[in-house]
Amino acid sequence: MPNIQRFPIEHATKAVISGAVAAFVLVTQQMGFPAAANPAIFNLQHFSEIQLTSKALSPKRTTGPQLAQGKDELLTDDKDDLLNFDDKKDSLLDDAKEEEPAKKNGPQVEKEELERDESEQHEALFAETRFPSASTCGTCHPKHFKEWSVSQHAYSQLSPIYLSLNNKINELANGSNGDFCLRCHNQVGANLGENSFDSNLDRHPTSREGITCVVCHRLNKDYNKASGRLALVEGGLTEPIFGPTGNAELERVLANTDKYRVVTDPKEAGRKIHKKSIKFASISKPVFCGTCHDVTLFNGFRLEEAFSEYRLSPAARRGETCQDCHMGKVQGIASGYETGPAAVVGGVETMPRKITNHFFAGPDYSIIHPGIFPHNSEAQQMATLREWLEFDVSAGWGTDAFEDKVTDDTKFPKRWGSADDRFDAREIIDDQLEQLEWARQKRLEVLKNGYVMGDIITDIAGPDGIEFRVQVKNGTDGHNVPTGFTGERLVWLQVNVTDSTGKIIFKSGDRDPNGDLRDGHSSYIHAGKLKQDPFLFTLQSFFVTQNGRGGEIEHVIPIPYPVTALPRVLPSTASLIFTGEPATERNHKRAIEPNGIRWAEYKISEDALTDKGPYTANIKLISQPAPVNLLIAMQSVGFDYGITPRQAGDALVAGAQILWEKNLVFDVK
Repeated sequence: MPNIQRFPIEHATKAVISGAVAAFVLVTQQMGFPAAANPAIFNLQHFSEIQLTSKALSPKRTTGPQLAQGKDELLTDDKDDLLNFDDKKDSLLDDAKEEEPAKKNGPQVEKEELERDESEQHEALFAETRFPSASTCGTCHPKHFKEWSVSQHAYSQLSPIYLSLNNKINELANGSNGDFCLRCHNQVGANLGENSFDSNLDRHPTSREGITCVVCHRLNKDYNKASGRLALVEGGLTEPIFGPTGNAELERVLANTDKYRVVTDPKEAGRKIHKKSIKFASISKPVFCGTCHDVTLFNGFRLEEAFSEYRLSPAARRGETCQDCHMGKVQGIASGYETGPAAVVGGVETMPRKITNHFFAGPDYSIIHPGIFPHNSEAQQMATLREWLEFDVSAGWGTDAFEDKVTDDTKFPKRWGSADDRFDAREIIDDQLEQLEWARQKRLEVLKNGYVMGDIITDIAGPDGIEFRVQVKNGTDGHNVPTGFTGERLVWLQVNVTDSTGKIIFKSGDRDPNGDLRDGHSSYIHAGKLKQDPFLFTLQSFFVTQNGRGGEIEHVIPIPYPVTALPRVLPSTASLIFTGEPATERNHKRAIEPNGIRWAEYKISEDALTDKGPYTANIKLISQPAPVNLLIAMQSVGFDYGITPRQAGDALVAGAQILWEKNLVFDVK
């Protein structure tokens, strides 16, 4: 079973009974890893228990999740580590495996398991009639399905980082945050009444699809509110859908049943199709996106403001929409739309029209097994999610090189005991990896359009030292960069200056052994093992909360910790008119406004020069969706799919992308 902690609301009742003791324990835990804690009160023992190191990988598993592919060696250079720890001492983020209870045997158990399987199949069928799966829609909309299947919308619920963050927030707030995050990440699950803390392995297939087809195309009301909570129109595939164009083309298809061989009666044999397509104008307007891309907590804290930023932008004043930039030909730029058939029905294309791209490129990427993501109907038919987790991709299962070495003594999980099945699975995996690579390139496209490395100016270059500046620009005028959950988004400059022999005389934007930057959130900084990077240029925002009896402190997760016995997310008791945010928490934004610029300044002292010039500065602008210290802050609740914190951290680092790279030579002899 995956090590994912459930934190139901009932825990709040237990906390009430515990009273002051529970409050003391909670505050003590929270002091264990503050982002800007007083070293005098920092719990070093707790620190040692959560330490992550770049080399301390979890023991190699013969089976398990295949994480991000293609680690960029330029981002982590072991030779340049400012501090090397004993690997054996620091491999402490690998979660201990829970002992599984002994399984019962006998006909009674087999009967119970059969009844349970039948019940689950019935529930799945019922749910499909309420909210059709994207794979069902993909039968007639293959282009849309393929783009969506590897998108961040499709990954929104499957992400183990999201799910653990949701659980950690509820742990810190005694369950009072409830299903708040689920409302946007998984509308189907919210409408089905699923527990927001459940593992994805136990969810209905359509629920696991996150922002799936019906989340947008089964809406018929203009909510125009922030923070989700949408009531989807229920019904099977043949029930009406809602879109931007209306019913004209669908009526033409229904009038040509001989050509398209479609039926609208769910009981009738034939190719099922929607009986009606109802025009829903809001789906083409920016306010539709704002429903989930402005997030305001119960207490008034504005966690995400992408839509609010857009409303005040030059792009909005020109009439350009969110869809124009994020569903057009080029990711991140208003570049027009493709034309073609909206559907292929029984191999016959519908009439050409404007076609929107459903990939929705962004900074995030998958760190889970490629048998599970991207969404793939063939993969789902071949094996369950749990079975895919047992397929060892990295070991080469299903390749000729591996299978030629298999002996009769080689042990495999029951599902993968057949070599034919392993070969078939490998074909699926190869297709999945190809899809993930396509997504990586599209992600790079949108990020490079949003972040631009501009001018590099040398102010001083001589025997007394070197001083230079690097310009970073927002390449768009539709919203800030980064936007959304800016406390997670890492975009920074990595600078290495070397002399003519290759010796590094200056570095900034390098990583600690955990994979974190040397900023206020690095556990190595807190432990006094490394020095903080005084020249670090980062666009990551930091959350500031009130804690204890006053004072403010930076935290990775923006949950204030009051003196009451029950910390929880409640409406603010203070007016927000003047501050715009509750008095208990703030967001120190470092994002760049539309068309804005920011300068990074670097100074190399005379003492650092080696008299072996000329000197060369290698400058990289790098993007990563979340810092490793976020995983450290929420590791107590575990991660889905049995992923260890160490694996998740390494996958994040491995997937980081270099957006721009430039070299600058200082002719100092």
